[in-house]
Amino acid sequence: MPISKNKFIFSSPKETQSWAKKWAATLNVGDVLALIGPLGAGKTTLVQGLAAGWKTRACVASPTFALVNEYPSSRGPLYHMDMYRLSPKEIKFFPLEDYLGTGLCVIEWADRIVERLPKSTRALRLSIQGEHSRLLTIGRL
Repeated sequence: MPISKNKFIFSSPKETQSWAKKWAATLNVGDVLALIGPLGAGKTTLVQGLAAGWKTRACVASPTFALVNEYPSSRGPLYHMDMYRLSPKEIKFFPLEDYLGTGLCVIEWADRIVERLPKSTRALRLSIQGEHSRLLTIGRL
């Protein structure tokens, strides 16, 4: 699974979720995660694992049409955002700052709003490595 300190290969969605569930224990309210990768790379699958590790009880689904799904937990809210369907003009007016610092913010398609993200944002880049395998690289924007 780990290739290096910041690179991981997952051979199934279950493996992705399991890793994310464990990694969620290292996260705090106020953290911002920018998920970057093509359609089908496993962004929502990763969030499902993060949510389980964040101790939410909700069933996590993609917020593509809702834009933001909020999952309460004893650790604070997890905000799952999706910028995929927003136009550049709509992105300017999206109330991102209302969420920052108040919970764990996990943003799919975050590369579309990179200029609005805090400098401390962690970039999680997912790429497709085969039918079921995914490569995750963790770094900065």
